[in-house]
Amino acid sequence: MAGVLSDAQDENDVDNFAPDDVAGFNVNAIAIEVPITLITSDGQRHAADDPLATIGTWGTTMRPKIKRYNGPGEPASTAGGFVQIQRMANPLFNELLIGIGSKDRFSMSLPRDDAQFADFALDPLLARVLNAAYDATVAEGILPVPDAPRLDLLPLVQYLPPIAADGTPPGPVADLLRLNTGVPPTPAEDRSRLGLLAGDAAGFPNGRRVSDDVVDITTRAVLGVLNPDFNVFPNNRVGDGVNANDADYRETFPYLGYAHSGVTSRHVDPGEVGCTGVCP
Repeated sequence: MAGVLSDAQDENDVDNFAPDDVAGFNVNAIAIEVPITLITSDGQRHAADDPLATIGTWGTTMRPKIKRYNGPGEPASTAGGFVQIQRMANPLFNELLIGIGSKDRFSMSLPRDDAQFADFALDPLLARVLNAAYDATVAEGILPVPDAPRLDLLPLVQYLPPIAADGTPPGPVADLLRLNTGVPPTPAEDRSRLGLLAGDAAGFPNGRRVSDDVVDITTRAVLGVLNPDFNVFPNNRVGDGVNANDADYRETFPYLGYAHSGVTSRHVDPGEVGCTGVCP
């Protein structure tokens, strides 16, 4: 079945089984490193089973409210302060879950106001799109998904176990990237690209590492694998076939791979043989 990995492919974090459409491209990155004591509410480090260990974070993009160009070649003048035009927390939440008609309002709002967007999180359209794309229906039982409201997705949008400790106030449904700062990093030899879904407690959706396969993880979560009744084939084997980055990540800050050469690097075009494993 297209888009469904075999057991062997799913366990392979080294090879790709489909062309990587962005291989060979470089991207700009801003990386910062801060002590844990600067991001917990009381400025202290806490064990993973302490409710104070878990934080929620998001990033925003802002631009001047007014920007005026005085003439060709002349610097622009700005006024009115800065306004928020975009935000990001959980990967793919804004891109795939928020409806097109609500994207501008979502991008300019804050997580504390996300109750108005709760239906997108607890009845994600993406689940229905995937169901249709795989030519399946719930009645046929080929690619079933849980009924709405999707309470199985609450651990992704509230402070709940297994990310947050027992006893942590759950808070409202909101797009925040949660991180339990008390969970130690997973050694490279034990790390899984599927993060928390594969029992790797330091992986997405507990924070997000550069090597986490967020496409496969989020797709499977939307298909219901956080509910044991839906953690079955093919829901728990859906994937894009790109299991590894085209450049090795580093084990020290800033963790990103080295940039590709602007002279010798080459992008592998979609449809061209470019996987490292067995291409379909």
